[in-house]
Amino acid sequence: MSKKQLKQDLILLISAVLIVLVVGALVFSFLEGWSIVDAFYFVTMTATTVGYGDLTPTTPTSKVITILYALSIIPFVLYAFTAVAKSQIQNVYTKVHHLERKQKEQEEEIDKTDRKLKRQKTLIRQQEGELDQQQANVKKQLKAIHEQERELEEHDREIDAQKRKIHEQAKINKEQGTEISEHDKELEVVEGIMEKALDK
Repeated sequence: MSKKQLKQDLILLISAVLIVLVVGALVFSFLEGWSIVDAFYFVTMTATTVGYGDLTPTTPTSKVITILYALSIIPFVLYAFTAVAKSQIQNVYTKVHHLERKQKEQEEEIDKTDRKLKRQKTLIRQQEGELDQQQANVKKQLKAIHEQERELEEHDREIDAQKRKIHEQAKINKEQGTEISEHDKELEVVEGIMEKALDK
């Protein structure tokens, strides 16, 4: 049964109860000579099984009608109360079901968020691993560059040493060339002297 249909049934049921109470109040007001208020009070107390006893039927006809009225109205009122309670229970059940569905949806959203966070954490770990690998590679490259720089410095020092040796050798060669030139001059002088001596 839908909520709308249940609401309509409740309205009809409560209306029927009120009509039965009003009709009963009119009947007892006519039979016992009570006021409408007293008669309505009596039928309401009878319908709800309260029965204070301050108003009671006095004629046999009123007593018989009271018996028939009580046997008919009490189950009717109990059914009305049961229907109202059922409506309230249905409303509570609907709200609880809605809350459970909403909670389930929220739990699913939380699970999705957790899975997404786990994937992001996994990606971050992978990126951190790649960064660590890149840093290790950069360190290796820097180390290789430093080694190459040291080798170049050593090579430059060797070249400088060879240049100095070449300059020193050139200086020695120059000095030797000067000595040879002087020696050649001396030989020329000696040859000239010997030629003059031979000519004489």
